[in-house]
Amino acid sequence: MGPGRGETQRVETLRRDLAHAMRTGPFSAVLHLAIEASRLRLEEIQERLGAQGISVSLTTLSYWRRGRSRPERPESLKAVRSLEDILGLPADSLIAQLGPRRPRGRWLSHPPGTIDIDRLFQDSVSVAKMLDELDNRMHHELTRLSLHDMYFVGPQRQETNLTVRQVLRANVDRVSRAVAVFRTDDPTHPHLRINAVRNCRVGRVRSDVDGGLLAAELVFDRVLSQGETVVVEYEFISKSVEPTDIYFRGFAAPVGEYVLLVQFDANAVPARCFRFERRGVSAPDQGVREVWIGNTHGAHLVAYDVPPGIVGMRWEWE
Repeated sequence: MGPGRGETQRVETLRRDLAHAMRTGPFSAVLHLAIEASRLRLEEIQERLGAQGISVSLTTLSYWRRGRSRPERPESLKAVRSLEDILGLPADSLIAQLGPRRPRGRWLSHPPGTIDIDRLFQDSVSVAKMLDELDNRMHHELTRLSLHDMYFVGPQRQETNLTVRQVLRANVDRVSRAVAVFRTDDPTHPHLRINAVRNCRVGRVRSDVDGGLLAAELVFDRVLSQGETVVVEYEFISKSVEPTDIYFRGFAAPVGEYVLLVQFDANAVPARCFRFERRGVSAPDQGVREVWIGNTHGAHLVAYDVPPGIVGMRWEWE
């Protein structure tokens, strides 16, 4: 007699959740759902690993499954490879969730040549804490070769959306994702959302409603090996109603090229526009100079070899 309808639905739900987890992670979720779908007990999995000459304790397997620790040593990574086969998963589906070994030590939260990301946002918002929840290791794994922002201002002088295109290069093997962060200019109406446009999909999302902040994983359409590049495009949609008079991009690490285009609605063209730079969000403006607003109601800037800090534009309506 075959499985009942309830069990069939349970299996289908597990498979659907597992397929989603393999796209978005984290490692612990993929492992847990794969074990559930396999209907194997940890003791059985341990025995099968042992039959292949791989020794892993039940405690370790349980910790991996619950996200309390993760495999990092060569012997542990060998066990992960075997788990893919034991649990009937595609090759590299578990390994790809791990990325490189976690960096050790407090200073590595912002390595040499970078700055603490919280210096780029208002004091009331802890971006670093949000990124920790997303297991962000972007400064270690990726080099940002170029970044293009297109910021749109609507007919009521309000921000409407931001389109971003990035070119990223992997510094290590098995890089599968990056993190995008946006803070709305109008936190009193924090109706933010993010859409993947090209060569990526949205993974886990974290938000700080009071701070008008949204952070999201961008899962690449393929896993990168060291030296490989990816071009990703995505957009943040805002439902702001308040007039905006500034947009800036914060860089916690250097970037080779940065292009910012602010596109104004034909009914909301400012009187003057300026570019500026800062070392942090509360630091004074530097390098201020006027930027021309063209006949198509756009103003832009181009910056090369951008150091950590802030680059942006502000404008005057009257």
